[in-house]
Amino acid sequence: MGSSSQAIRYPVATADAGNIDALNRVLADLCTRSNPKDGAALTLRRLVEEEARDLSGEAFARFMDHLYELITTFLDSNDVSENLGALRAIDELIDVTISENASKVEKFSNFMSAAFETKRDPEILVLASKFLSHLDRSCSEMATDEVKVALEWLCGERIEYRRFAAVLILKDMAENASTVFNVHVPEFADAIWVALRDPTLVVQEIAFVLLKSVRQGRVFSGACLKNRVMK
Repeated sequence: MGSSSQAIRYPVATADAGNIDALNRVLADLCTRSNPKDGAALTLRRLVEEEARDLSGEAFARFMDHLYELITTFLDSNDVSENLGALRAIDELIDVTISENASKVEKFSNFMSAAFETKRDPEILVLASKFLSHLDRSCSEMATDEVKVALEWLCGERIEYRRFAAVLILKDMAENASTVFNVHVPEFADAIWVALRDPTLVVQEIAFVLLKSVRQGRVFSGACLKNRVMK
């Protein structure tokens, strides 16, 4: 029996309208001020994982470019629900490994920094701060930069939404990324008193919770660190 000398060629998947439509739909499900639909975030993760497995390199790059464009559009929007959807998408995809993982993490870091820089709605800032330590596990440099910025915002000119963002960032870093936070304890020991005296009650309350955790030793293990903020 003769065999064909011509190699069999299988079709290569490409990013088509169906892929993009599915991405648009699942991201839309995350854009809500209430809790998203059950499984919406997981659906996004699985979609990206499937596309990473099934598409050619070039096609997957186009798919990811569209994803980044959507996240940018949602973050730039004046619609709070779209801002929240973008943040939820980032958080769900941080741990998804793709071929261009370093580029993905860098883009997500830039997105998060932009959210803290430009957004004023407390709901957005609270959600962003919750996701910050998650991103730290992939990009500790970004977390270090955010702690530095937060300390600058506390000690610099008083801008209310930045003071609020600053105490949220510091609280999250202290509780969930203490290795990064501990480096900045001397600066924190001075800056926390600014937050405790802030005229906005919610800033005072968050600062008090953070300081209480430090004093009780739940955040820092070294006695010298605890004593530094008890002076």
